[in-house]
Amino acid sequence: MHFLDKKVQEILVQAAKNIIDKAQDNLKEGSLKRSLRYEENVGSVDLIMEEYGVFKDKGVTGAGRSDFRGKKKKIHQSKGGFKFNSSKQSIGGEASINSWMKRRGISSSLITQKSLNFLIRRSIHQHGIRPSLFLTKPYEHYTEEIIEEFNKLHEAIIKDIDGKNR
Repeated sequence: MHFLDKKVQEILVQAAKNIIDKAQDNLKEGSLKRSLRYEENVGSVDLIMEEYGVFKDKGVTGAGRSDFRGKKKKIHQSKGGFKFNSSKQSIGGEASINSWMKRRGISSSLITQKSLNFLIRRSIHQHGIRPSLFLTKPYEHYTEEIIEEFNKLHEAIIKDIDGKNR
């Protein structure tokens, strides 16, 4: 690996570390926070996380069905173009909501656990998931820093070339 390649890789790795650290600070404890990491490649760095992290970061636009009978609230808009299908059959995730309800201690003496689970899933499907931007904001911030570092490196190379040509 040449000197220039090493410097570029160092800049990318440092930026990835900073992005991951800040993104983890933006999350509560959980599998998503633990899954955040980076992998080095030749000339690049990949940011890796649980698949659902993209939906949490960018949000998911709710189906906004006109025949919805529940309380109408704001329909969250995705920053990444993700949206729930308008079909009632696409309301999944029963096991995930069950474990979430258990962790939060959510239960009801008025309706069954299964009915409560369905109402929560239907509300998420109808109104969507608000974008948290837990990864997008640090990424955008450190992208500016990467550009500054590359500009400094570029200036150093130009000075070095000018010094050799004299």
